[in-house]
Amino acid sequence: MFELRQLEHFLAVVECGTVSKAGERLNITQPALSRSLQNLECELKTPLFARSKNKVTLTKTGEFAAQYARKILSQADEMVEQVRLFHKCDTKIIISSCAPCELLFSLRDLVKETYGGVDCETLVEDERSIERNLMEGKCSMGLFSGKVENKSFIQFPLKTEKLFAMIPLDNPLSKEKSLSFDQINGEAVIPFPLKGYWNDLLEKKLPDSHLLYQSDIHAFDKVVHSSSLISFESNFLEIGVPGHAKIPISDPEASITYHLAMLRTSREEFSLLVKRLGEVQIA
Repeated sequence: MFELRQLEHFLAVVECGTVSKAGERLNITQPALSRSLQNLECELKTPLFARSKNKVTLTKTGEFAAQYARKILSQADEMVEQVRLFHKCDTKIIISSCAPCELLFSLRDLVKETYGGVDCETLVEDERSIERNLMEGKCSMGLFSGKVENKSFIQFPLKTEKLFAMIPLDNPLSKEKSLSFDQINGEAVIPFPLKGYWNDLLEKKLPDSHLLYQSDIHAFDKVVHSSSLISFESNFLEIGVPGHAKIPISDPEASITYHLAMLRTSREEFSLLVKRLGEVQIA
């Protein structure tokens, strides 16, 4: 049977148009490449090229074979990716979260403590990706901003996080007891430094605001403490900016109760962790 390497050689010639150019791309000699093509044609028992002095042209059979070759190589690449991912999931616990919150890292530490220092990796993804990856076995458990409507999951409510606006005292909004996103919309604001649920929400709720993203946590901290712009914090991430009033956001989306979800089929595997969640108060 032909080898994947031969299909790679075949497609290189198809794309380059000549054996010499394909050889340069593949960094192999022209005679070696020609032998590889001949062996592939021998295995398939059909010619794939109409050869002339300066170039090779695909036959109709060759065009048909090229379509299959692309599919096979694509599937081979997918197999490598999926096998590596399966091994990764099989040898470590992966927690995907909708936000890079302290709760996530406390959960990671609890997993390590519960399972004797097992390797535990945390990822931050959008919630659709988390749900899909859980269903496909690409992560062990997911941390969502609320309960997910999926009968394949068992879910555990953990802690509630609330969003606050940090309003400069010279801004009229600083006199308010609570604020809606509509009241803030249009103001220049500094979002959180890391991707996640809150920044996704700010982009959605503040379409007319100029969101001044910072490159990292250190830049965020420096700008927040030295500027007179509106920023945000939560009861999980208390920044305490001098000269600013801390005002709760009144919109219902500004208060979320994190839910830990896992596949029902994983309940026995993580039964010890489920028990620990009922016994301890994680940060």
